Parts: sequence; structure tokens; C-alpha cells
Amino acid sequence: MKVNICGLLHEVIECEDMFNVDLHFGQIDYKDLVIKINKDMPQESKNESICHEMVHGILVHLGFNEESQNEHFVQALGNAIYQGFKIAF
Repeated sequence: MKVNICGLLHEVIECEDMFNVDLHFGQIDYKDLVIKINKDMPQESKNESICHEMVHGILVHLGFNEESQNEHFVQALGNAIYQGFKIAF
């Protein structure tokens, strides 16, 4: 699956949990345009994680690098987007 972040297509890859951080379910690679998420989560958690990583990508792309490092802000915004639109991936 691919998602569009500010005009750039990012490939979403489900992979083994390799993040080595509690409550860390995914990551975005800005250079390679890839979002990796833990494949062993329920689908709804995967969708929420994709929204979370997309928020990181949007903020970085728009030049809000400091805000993109604020996990509490990113999580809140990602959850609001997911709950508001219930994006089906």
C-alpha cells in the first residue's frame, strides 16, 4: 500500500516488531519514502499508526521539524485525524 504525504508517495510496509521501544509501533523514513509498521497489531492499531507516521511526514515536509519531534502532539493529531475520518486502509 502507498500513502500520499504532501504529494510524495510513501510505501507502507508491515514488518516484524523491530522498533525496540515500548509503545512504538512504526517509523517513517523520510529519505526512502517508507513507513514501517508492526505487522503483529490489530488492523485498527495499524491504521492509527499509519496516521501517526503520516503526521510526522506532513510536519517535516512543511518545515515543522521541532513539532514533528513532539510525540505527544503528533499522537494527539494523528488520533484526531484517524477518529475524525476513520480512514480505511
